[in-house]
Amino acid sequence: MKGFMANKKFESFSRSLREMLSHDAGKLFDFQLALMEREIGEGWRAFYAQEILFKEQLPPPLINELGRQYAIERLRVEIGDNLGPQVSSYRSPLLTEWRKHPETLAGYRNFLNVGQLDTGPAPTPDPLDRTANDVLRQRIEKDHQHWWYESRVNMRAWYLELSAHATLTPPLLLWEPEAETPVRNMTVALADDGGYWKAVYQEHRRMVMNANEFKAFTKPDGNRRLMAALTPDFSYAAHLSTVKRLVFVQQGEGPLAWALMIDKTDGSTTYRYPPKLILISREQTKKLKDNDILFRNVIGTWFVSYIHGARCLEIELLFHLPRSRRLIEFYEPYVQQALSHAG
Repeated sequence: MKGFMANKKFESFSRSLREMLSHDAGKLFDFQLALMEREIGEGWRAFYAQEILFKEQLPPPLINELGRQYAIERLRVEIGDNLGPQVSSYRSPLLTEWRKHPETLAGYRNFLNVGQLDTGPAPTPDPLDRTANDVLRQRIEKDHQHWWYESRVNMRAWYLELSAHATLTPPLLLWEPEAETPVRNMTVALADDGGYWKAVYQEHRRMVMNANEFKAFTKPDGNRRLMAALTPDFSYAAHLSTVKRLVFVQQGEGPLAWALMIDKTDGSTTYRYPPKLILISREQTKKLKDNDILFRNVIGTWFVSYIHGARCLEIELLFHLPRSRRLIEFYEPYVQQALSHAG
């Protein structure tokens, strides 16, 4: 397909891909669930600490039909928002209705998106899963266990366990803090007593920022070396990259290419992880801009990321690189079918 970036072919491809993915948004959601379970089973629990705790502590059903339907509609909106500048965004009538009439979400259950619980860090609580909200509050008041602090201390402990799998970067700097005695601040509610709960869920080992390695998060060289070592089939594309945006394109043929993008967003001085899985044209010759991206992954786009040392980059790449390949395998049939429709 020559001249893929021509407007008509671009619009035809984007429209077809959007329609197919939107139609199969339920399959995307099911794949996301299956991928999460697979990755937890493979030992990557540090990236799912909250989901693991909720799955253990919340009553069934963890996801009911209303919760599933809500998640699918959110995916459809993301699909519409991520398919290029010339494709109009999808506006979900259902989400609009639910926002206007939140009472229609009564009974909603979805442990993957419980909303902003009134015992969490959100300044303005807005729980979606009222059962989760009530159960986790009762757990604090009756069982003296706080889900937010427990999941955070688990996340960091499990993350340190993963550091043993990294071999290309220096070990993380750690220190063992002195034991703290939990002391209640009786002027605040138990659920909101952050100092108390931090002492209850005290870490035995903590990561310490290694100032000598901070350049790994601000300069391109460290990212490029790790990508070359861990995923040589995604080649660094200097002609598409800038100091603030590193693009690694998967080798292959055909008019389109999958790529991993590591960039500094929102004026950040550090590269943001995880790498973004994107689809671009192989005809692209100029520096890659947002408007040149044909598609961005919409399945699980936020994960924990630390910047304490270069090993953090390696840990996260060890998780996200095979994950990206699995995502590509899932998306590729849709891309090929959309290409055939584009002519």
